[in-house]
Amino acid sequence: MNKFRLGQVVQSTMGHDKDAYYLVVELDENRIWVGDGKYKLLNKLKSKNPTHLKGINFCDTEISTKLEQGQKINDQMIYHALLKFKKSNKE
Repeated sequence: MNKFRLGQVVQSTMGHDKDAYYLVVELDENRIWVGDGKYKLLNKLKSKNPTHLKGINFCDTEISTKLEQGQKINDQMIYHALLKFKKSNKE
């Protein structure tokens, strides 16, 4: 059972991108595809091993709903969701 959900913010715990924040865009049993809307775009998502990710208790409900319903999202939506997360963590 996967502990991650679509639209959730995750933090990389391994690799050259350690400590980077991403948004979960696709899930399967063994891999999670994440993007940040700036460097990891929808046309070239980053594939991560779930054991190398830390789930953050923040989920963009708009993106989550769209992905679950099979609707399209764009890189700008991902970028702004991560920006909203980062701003909420500063306060």
